[in-house]
Amino acid sequence: MKKIFYFLLLIVSSSAFAQQADPCPLTVADIESVFGKGFTAGESNKFGDISSWKFSNQKYSIQINMNSAYGMKVDDYNKMMSPKTVTWKAVANDPDQARIEIRDATKDDLAGTPAIVYIRKDKYVRLQVLGNYYDMDNSKKARLLDEMRDKLVKLKRIPL
Repeated sequence: MKKIFYFLLLIVSSSAFAQQADPCPLTVADIESVFGKGFTAGESNKFGDISSWKFSNQKYSIQINMNSAYGMKVDDYNKMMSPKTVTWKAVANDPDQARIEIRDATKDDLAGTPAIVYIRKDKYVRLQVLGNYYDMDNSKKARLLDEMRDKLVKLKRIPL
């Protein structure tokens, strides 16, 4: 009986944090203006103060995550939340102090998923490309990785 009580308590407490996601501050048109045509709005989720949205085309998705920065600076937040093998490259003259995530392919399975982060209006924003954007042609992968990072930097900044 005690186990059932704890199980039910877990379910109730978990559902208290799961919420309907807010509308995404970016639109399909915003994504397509940078990445090209063919995107659709996908899943959106909210858990606690973390909001997540996804836009997809046939080859890859753009994942957007946003949560409170808790008054931290972007470098401090990255240091606290990232594996030690991840490094960050500052985007020159960026008003939101955006950082490009750099992962070593020899140490990290996520090295092929380009991402940028920034803090705006005390929100930590992470934009990431997921999927097969490089058509499995490893000779072009490094160049396309940089191109995708540049496109992420060009997306309209949120929150507005």
